[in-house]
Amino acid sequence: MPGKMPELLVTGDVTITIKVFELTSTGAPKLNSLMAYTQHNITNKLRGETMEYNRYLSNYDTKANKFNINTMATYNVRYRINYIVKLKKINRLSQLSGNDFVLAVVDRIGFKTDNLTTSGLTLRQGGPATVVYNDWCKYPNISMHEFFHTLGLEHIKGASSRKSLMAEVAGINNNMISLSELSIMNAYLMRGLVDMSDGAYANPTLNTAENLRKFLNNPTNGFKYNKANFR
Repeated sequence: MPGKMPELLVTGDVTITIKVFELTSTGAPKLNSLMAYTQHNITNKLRGETMEYNRYLSNYDTKANKFNINTMATYNVRYRINYIVKLKKINRLSQLSGNDFVLAVVDRIGFKTDNLTTSGLTLRQGGPATVVYNDWCKYPNISMHEFFHTLGLEHIKGASSRKSLMAEVAGINNNMISLSELSIMNAYLMRGLVDMSDGAYANPTLNTAENLRKFLNNPTNGFKYNKANFR
C-alpha cells in the first residue's frame, strides 16, 4: 500500500496534437471521417481521474505557486486533466516537428505478430505509429490502439483481452481501457510535469521525422506506401 505523503493535485487543459501523414498509393477518401472518429474517441478514453504514487519531483512551493527546481520532494500526484485531442492531416515531412506525435497511413505492413497479419505497428513510446488504411476503414479503433502504444501501453493477451482496446488481436468491439492503463498513459503524458507547468512544453530530442523515416524504410517491417508523398 502506498505510504502517506503530500498529495499534489494537477488540473488544467492539455492539448495533444496527432499529425496524420497520408501515405497511401490510391488515396484515402474516408480519412477525414476516420480522423474525426479517432479524435472524439481518444478524447473520451483519456477522461478520468488517476493517481501516480511516490513520484519524485521538484518541490512545489504553494506560496509562489510554482515548482522550486532547487529542492526535491516525493508526492502522490492526483491527475484531473482535460485532454483536448486534435488530429491534423499533413502531406509533407517538413510539417513534422521534433516532438510531434505522428500516425502514418500506409498501404500494407508486412511485419507479422505470432504469424498474423499486422494492421498497425508502432515503434515505441513516443512513436511513430502506423496503420493500414483499408484495415482502418474496417476496424476504426486501430488508430487508437496504435496511438496508445505511443503512450506506453502494451498488448493484452488471453481471456482478459476479450473487450480490451489493447488486445493483441483486436476486432471492432474491442474498445475498453482500464483505469490502470489510463494511469500509465497519464504518467507518460505528464513525465515533463515540472517543465509543463511553465507553459508550452516540447521535447525536441524525440526527432519524430527521422524516426519515421527509419521506421518506414526498415525492411523487417515490410511497409508498402507512396514514397513519392514522403518528402
